[in-house]
Amino acid sequence: MATLLLTTLFLPLAGALLLRGDRRSVRQRALAVSVLVLGMAAVLIAQFPGGSAPFAQTDLGWLDRGGMPIDIRFSIALDGLSLWLFGLTALLMVVAVLAGWEAIEQQASLYYRLLLILETGMLGVFVARDIILFYVFFEFTLIPLFFLIGIWGSEQRRYAAVKFFLFTLAGSVLTFLGLLSIVLWDYYHPVGDPAAWKMTFSIPQLTDTLSARPMDPVVQIWIFLALFAGFAIKVPLFPLHTWLPLAHVQAPTAGSVILAGVLLKVGTYGFARFNLPMLPDAAALLMPWLLWISLAGILYGALVALAQTDIKRLIAYSSVSHLGFCMLGLFAANRLATQGGVLQMVNHGLSTGGLFAVVGMLYERYHTREIGELGGLARRLPVLAFFTMVLTLSSIALPGLNGFAGEFLLLLGVFQRGWADTPAADWQLRTIAVLSVAGVVLGAWYMLWMYQRVFFGPVREPKSSPLPLGEGQGEGSVQDLSLREIACLSPLLVFILWIGLQPRFFLDRMAPTLDDLTAPVRQAVDRTLVPTLRVGTHDRPLRGHEAAIHPTECKLKNANWKLQIDPLVPRPALLAPTL
Repeated sequence: MATLLLTTLFLPLAGALLLRGDRRSVRQRALAVSVLVLGMAAVLIAQFPGGSAPFAQTDLGWLDRGGMPIDIRFSIALDGLSLWLFGLTALLMVVAVLAGWEAIEQQASLYYRLLLILETGMLGVFVARDIILFYVFFEFTLIPLFFLIGIWGSEQRRYAAVKFFLFTLAGSVLTFLGLLSIVLWDYYHPVGDPAAWKMTFSIPQLTDTLSARPMDPVVQIWIFLALFAGFAIKVPLFPLHTWLPLAHVQAPTAGSVILAGVLLKVGTYGFARFNLPMLPDAAALLMPWLLWISLAGILYGALVALAQTDIKRLIAYSSVSHLGFCMLGLFAANRLATQGGVLQMVNHGLSTGGLFAVVGMLYERYHTREIGELGGLARRLPVLAFFTMVLTLSSIALPGLNGFAGEFLLLLGVFQRGWADTPAADWQLRTIAVLSVAGVVLGAWYMLWMYQRVFFGPVREPKSSPLPLGEGQGEGSVQDLSLREIACLSPLLVFILWIGLQPRFFLDRMAPTLDDLTAPVRQAVDRTLVPTLRVGTHDRPLRGHEAAIHPTECKLKNANWKLQIDPLVPRPALLAPTL
């Protein structure tokens, strides 16, 4: 399996280097390569044994020779966190190639080469087990998308490409500084003989070391903030989201599908892989602030989406809201919320990636994305209306579809965090939990309202539309989805139904890894935010009604026990003034 993973990773890059020919031949070869990568990824997923151990691992020395105290390795593997994101990347690349089949007319060879190079970068981010290798792939995704937006985008493509590049580059530099700080701290705090200690960049080794021997909380906070800056731009979290709507609107269809479906998950993946397990005390101390920021993104994205008149821009702002839900689940840091948050990352890639593909199909027919210029299209394009309806219902988390499984789990975990797990911060977390439900309501509002205006009511088409309804189906008339477009969207619907009806199949494979990664931050939350009830010589967490008792000592009825609320772990007053 190690050889298969290695081949899957570099096959798109090899295909890009060998891609030559005219427009028709290069797109066929690009499709063949992406389908082959998807098939190999499916084999890897099918053979995944479960558990938290790395699967299909390749571990080779890179810069570890000549007596140098640096141990940088080419190390790749799959685990429960990366498994489904790896498969999602392979699936959405096939969708991206098919969605832009007719739209790309100029420089087709370069276009498909960049798509395949981008695929290798995205796959590499999710399987890298070394910090330097992760950062190489992290940056590897930036250049191809910059050119995809800047060359094949819409009217403001150059401005959008430059803004995307500057935002993500600035964030990635801060991310690298944060990761390098972790490596240096580990190197200068050795266990055992310092002369034998090497500067390791191994992600699993650093995770284990920092779990057993954590940094000082103040140091953790500074490094957490550096990593936060980079990953929050990638997600993007409010208020660092301003590059995203413009990039989505100006990008070609394939670029929007890949950006929403995969590249935004690089940020959420980084939080789950680095911030939570390596910096648990910082994550616990900053939890209320992180949850408030996530909630702000949920509500802001939803409210701004309601005001949009461009379908693509509406879906772009919906991504800000939906990814706020993913981060809400991760930052709540209990089992239910974390599993729901990671599952929702996959769900968002399926539903929003599909919606961007649908918008591209509409634009190819009408050359507009303005909601006010479209109406009643279900009569004209019933197959397209059906696919859009399923993707819309998935996006608003209709029970029985994938969005419900992830959103329900993460909200349940957030409510559990507010009502049962952390009574010391209960009023904040409970407020966040209740307000987050408003994001669900707003999401249903703007998505269903958009669908109703575009596909129902009187038929309304742009003046440039070839023929109005009822004047024949000749050469110039608008046609419903072709077989190619149906083949593009159908796999997404299969997984939308599969996850919605049988989420356990997906959760069981990610749960052991997520439990291991979030165990340090769960323990840190218990130390930081949960006061204890001391009964004799034994401590246990306070229950909610006990935490409401104000005196530090009191006698319980019919007992000689003393209720002692231990002081919370000292923290800077600026960071959590209300706890």
